[in-house]
Amino acid sequence: MNILITEPKDYSKKALDIYKKLGRVYLCLPREASAKWGVKLSSQERLADILVIGLKYQIDKKFLDQTPNLKIIASPATGMNHIDLNEVKNRGIKIISLRGKKSFLRNVPSTAEETFAFILALLRKLPWAFDSVKNSSWDRIEWRGHQLMNKTIGLLGFGRLGKIVARYAKAFNMKVIACDPNVSERFMKSRGVEKVSMEDLFKKSDIVSLHVLLTDTTQNLIKEKHLKLMKSSAYLINTARAELIEKNALYNALKNKWISGAGIDVMWDERSDGSHLKKDSLWNYAKNNKNLIILPHVGGATYEAMEVTQDFIAESVFKYLKNKKSA
Repeated sequence: MNILITEPKDYSKKALDIYKKLGRVYLCLPREASAKWGVKLSSQERLADILVIGLKYQIDKKFLDQTPNLKIIASPATGMNHIDLNEVKNRGIKIISLRGKKSFLRNVPSTAEETFAFILALLRKLPWAFDSVKNSSWDRIEWRGHQLMNKTIGLLGFGRLGKIVARYAKAFNMKVIACDPNVSERFMKSRGVEKVSMEDLFKKSDIVSLHVLLTDTTQNLIKEKHLKLMKSSAYLINTARAELIEKNALYNALKNKWISGAGIDVMWDERSDGSHLKKDSLWNYAKNNKNLIILPHVGGATYEAMEVTQDFIAESVFKYLKNKKSA
């Protein structure tokens, strides 16, 4: 079997050893093949049976047409919006990912930690205070911020990450409320969390943090009307997927001062070469304002998280093929 790993930098040695047991491993694409797959794959890469990807590339019909032997797509992620699922299904290709792997993911807190990095950076104005120091300023009053104690954080989604963020918030003596139709009021109460409606979540929170899986039913879940419900002093954090929010709604909320600021780790139509940025009004807004932080989808990009997820996916691929062979 031929295994193609598209993002091989610092790849887990344990995972590589597992893939090598299955066949020949190729560790790169042609020089920076763009997210649009503008560069043709080499003859060896066209023969790939297993494709191991991260979030950097879009797997669409154009790419799949170049890999006719592909049988498995292995993705160490929970989100699937970088893969054309219908095209993959029509071709009978198996997807092995982290979606639904609750027991394993319970010990991967990187994105929850990033959520609090956003919260602290925004409420304490840390990026802009640092910029001022780099410009030889030392004005502490200009960069006064807000403490977290007694603030209300609203979690839209109370799954794995929502639970971790709630636990962190309690350490800061914050009040935690959450909205999730799949989690009971009784369970939330056992975690010291108040269950509320989506409308009340946006109305009552000082910080709204999104922890919802992107699906056909959750795309555009958050609309302008929800952001208009927020306090003018409130902040929005999105470490999930950009498509959860109706396009341009967040930009309008910031421009019109419906909210105080936002921290986002995701954007619409993400491309690894950054070509999506210039088309996005939020990117231009962030360059001229001091209340929006945009990061390049780094929530899960810690050395620790990437190593254990790469190992887990490699083991899952190995087990899948072993079980298939013995069936």
